[in-house]
Amino acid sequence: MAAWYLVPKFLETPSYKVAEKDGNIEVRIYEGMLLQSVKVSGSQYQSLRKGFRPLVNYISAKGRDGEKISMTAPVMQSLGEKEDQWIVSFSMPSKYNKNNLPEPNNKTIYTETLEPIMTAVIRFAGKTDKNSLLIKEKEKVLMEWLKYRDFKIISKPKYLFYNDPSTPGFLRRNEVMFIISKTS
Repeated sequence: MAAWYLVPKFLETPSYKVAEKDGNIEVRIYEGMLLQSVKVSGSQYQSLRKGFRPLVNYISAKGRDGEKISMTAPVMQSLGEKEDQWIVSFSMPSKYNKNNLPEPNNKTIYTETLEPIMTAVIRFAGKTDKNSLLIKEKEKVLMEWLKYRDFKIISKPKYLFYNDPSTPGFLRRNEVMFIISKTS
């Protein structure tokens, strides 16, 4: 039980500052992120699993030159441009930049750079199921919270998962995030 709780705490996460907190909702300012991403299709649940494997192979140095890259948290997922398209991403450890990041051997993996961003995030525990009901419920709560504040949503929702699939639901850390801007 302790391993499920402690392991994610030792993984590097993207750096941010909390600008506002209201219960399990935070407005965060991220310094920026370097991501390795892959586009996959299917349901939210299936796509997360499909996208995870090539990214794990990439950081494990399977089929590419260079050293292994440390696992980070969270695994990020967002809607793509098409109806059933999803983008699954790993943030890269802070020691990497676009110039020293190993080149992927899998041409479906690409590099994204997110400049410093302001986000609204809702944190929650639980297992996300094949129907994504828990995620959709939390997304609605966050959207409702934002409706009564001076923020404008400027991105599709991003889903953040901090634990491996074997972690019991009550120990899991999940988040729904929107990139936002001030309206005034």
